[in-house]
Amino acid sequence: MKSIKTTTGFFTSQLLRKVSLSLMAAMTLVGCSNAPAMMLQRAPLQAQQAQQAQSQMQAMAQVNANQVALQGPIQIAFVKAYGRTAVENEAISRKDPNSPGLLLIRMIDGATRTLDGSFYDIDNADVVNALLRAKQRGIKVRLVTDTDNMTAKNSGPTGPARPAIVALQKAGIPIVDDKRSGIMHNKFLVVDNKAVWTGSTNLTDSSLYQHNNNALTLSSPQLAASYTAEFERLFTQKIFGPNPARQVPYPSVKIGNTQVDVFFSPRGGGQQAVLATLRSAKKRVLFMTFSLTDDSIGEIVKQKLAAGLQVEGVFDSWLGASKYSLYSPLRESGMNVRKDGNSALLHHKVIIVDDTVITGSYNYSNNAENSNNENFLILRNSPAIAKAYVDEFERIQGVSRPGTPRPDWE
Repeated sequence: MKSIKTTTGFFTSQLLRKVSLSLMAAMTLVGCSNAPAMMLQRAPLQAQQAQQAQSQMQAMAQVNANQVALQGPIQIAFVKAYGRTAVENEAISRKDPNSPGLLLIRMIDGATRTLDGSFYDIDNADVVNALLRAKQRGIKVRLVTDTDNMTAKNSGPTGPARPAIVALQKAGIPIVDDKRSGIMHNKFLVVDNKAVWTGSTNLTDSSLYQHNNNALTLSSPQLAASYTAEFERLFTQKIFGPNPARQVPYPSVKIGNTQVDVFFSPRGGGQQAVLATLRSAKKRVLFMTFSLTDDSIGEIVKQKLAAGLQVEGVFDSWLGASKYSLYSPLRESGMNVRKDGNSALLHHKVIIVDDTVITGSYNYSNNAENSNNENFLILRNSPAIAKAYVDEFERIQGVSRPGTPRPDWE
């Protein structure tokens, strides 16, 4: 069984604590009797929960226009998970017409030839149904996933096959899994060899509707070619490790006025690119991270703080409590770092450096660089894109908490 770099006891107890704080909606996946598809049944919210969700809906109305931040060759979407509980966040994000999930489904439904996807976790019924529709209309659909997520949730490697995986395979969609100890942690889809969907969002209900996540669509045949090369490495050649060294056709492309650099793990040069970008900071470094354990990053951001730059961050609250996390060392240095206020997860992997944004599946850790299959982008010198992510940072920071729990947290 694969694991992130933390102790099993800590991982389990902290995650269960966060989940137990939430009132989880009852969800059941059932198969259709007349088609290889899936339907999602959800229990209705209680009246009080519905009122809370409606209040947050009204409060977030002003944010709605910003959720797909840019229209054009680059579009950005965020999960509206700014409430305290998973239930209220899910009620709102499921109604968001500009959510990461709907951005993905629109791309799938608009495909005319091919869909090549590499996803750590495939389980959401709406996305699975979209892939099944694509297959039924003659689109060539191919998928890569992590071995541990071929089986039913929490059933282990010998558990029963996951219903979503079964439905896709019965429809004739080939799925390659990594069969190794490292994590196949990608989240990307290449559409018709000309556009890419990527970001931090897994294809699960919790990731799409409860966790703080982001997703981007980028229209660029060159960028799509780079992602296709990585996909073929995984799907066709079944190379999940660092050797032989990968050849990225277009490591840097121009999309509109934005320079977009792409990196793949393991050992694709991503860590050095992140460090170099941080060293170049002149005004600010803002970060919102699920996991941040790379000591080299910690040293640079402390130097930037000492030099007078704006340096602030928000950590996921349970991973931020890990002994490997940089949360405590950075807080002790006097940096304004906080823990998220979402009872589910802060799942972003975002660093904002001046007007440059780093985002993708890559957690800032040794495993992300040297072991896992990851992808991330550095979107350079784009004030509009940076503003979209700064706005998201401010929303996350606005509902975050200091290192000790708030009185109402327990």
